[in-house]
Amino acid sequence: MALVARLLVVDDDPRIRHLLELLLSGAGHQVVLADSAKAALEHLRKETPDLILLDIMMPDMDGLTLLGRIRAVRRLAKVPVIMFTGGGKELEGPSRALGADLFLEKPVSGRRLKEVVENLLAWEGYVLPGGERVNSLEEVGSRLRHALPEEARFKLLWRKTASRRALLQNLLAKGWTEALLRRILPGEYDLYDLLGHLAFGWPLVPLRERAARVQDPRLASHLEAYLEEKRLPLEGNGLLEELAQALYA
Repeated sequence: MALVARLLVVDDDPRIRHLLELLLSGAGHQVVLADSAKAALEHLRKETPDLILLDIMMPDMDGLTLLGRIRAVRRLAKVPVIMFTGGGKELEGPSRALGADLFLEKPVSGRRLKEVVENLLAWEGYVLPGGERVNSLEEVGSRLRHALPEEARFKLLWRKTASRRALLQNLLAKGWTEALLRRILPGEYDLYDLLGHLAFGWPLVPLRERAARVQDPRLASHLEAYLEEKRLPLEGNGLLEELAQALYA
């Protein structure tokens, strides 16, 4: 399955940021721009890009320091990082020592940059929490089963607010929610169905098909609000518990 790569570009020069955005978005990637190390860290606290392009010479925090902080986070430890700078070839050694995958000196041609980005992204397989890469959805499912209760208990736990919340918190803490929703099987699916599909072989049910199963207009209105806001599976009062029973029976 081909995925659109999510790239983070970190550079304090607005001209370079603009050029890189045009070049990489034109190649079909989703590009997020950060004008400082601080802005990059704020983004990385919430997101895990597929690749980071990082300038070294920046005023608030240099790229080498930022790279060290990135590699210290387990979730980000294996995200490919391209260091690029006009500061000189002597910075390549420290960049490599801190975990950079590639070092480029400015100026870099658009053709060369697209080539190295595609090469770093051209792995076959899926990224698991912690940055581990596996080659098949069967391997994803095998890892996921270890993070979930056995199938029958998983179904029961999901239908109650307290136990569903605990499951979600556990999956979020381990990085599974982001991996599933954005990196492994992105699309209009409920997290419950993604978990069941990968771990237990259930068929995938699109969100709109789930919505059609709910006949009670009270429940349908709550589901519609959920779909529009694109939240994780529902938590709440007794009415929402009734919705969960209707959806996940």
